[in-house]
Amino acid sequence: MTRLQVRLLQIRLGQIRLGQIQLWSVVVLILAALHPAAPAAGAGAASTVDQRLRLDWEVGTRFNHPVIQGYIYNDYLRAASNVQLLVESLDASGTPIGHTVGFVRGTVAFDNRAYFEVPIKTQGASYRVSITGFDWKDAGGTGGAGGM
Repeated sequence: MTRLQVRLLQIRLGQIRLGQIQLWSVVVLILAALHPAAPAAGAGAASTVDQRLRLDWEVGTRFNHPVIQGYIYNDYLRAASNVQLLVESLDASGTPIGHTVGFVRGTVAFDNRAYFEVPIKTQGASYRVSITGFDWKDAGGTGGAGGM
């Protein structure tokens, strides 16, 4: 076999492989479109009460029990206190099957973050976490009008 014949064979094999890759790419795209992904198990989200508070969380464990753990970020120039969280357990289709109320301990300082953990009462395929209430602290530190 001459060098030219070897090169032509390599080119043909390369074209076949490229065609197979393109075909598989199309198959994967079609399958992905037919089967949308389930809701994320953990995510960052803006507050449903005030856009200046946002969450970054994930599912974890504490003492072999599931918890939602993460941080609340305060992008405002006042501290937030009495922050209340709602954790919704969702089934595979995204329908709520249970909920748990949790709180962020202490104050979330302005332009800062605070850690939180909420024990999960009803395990689900995924979870949705939202802020349902809080208070803005006055600049003097005496509590203020609530976000509730």
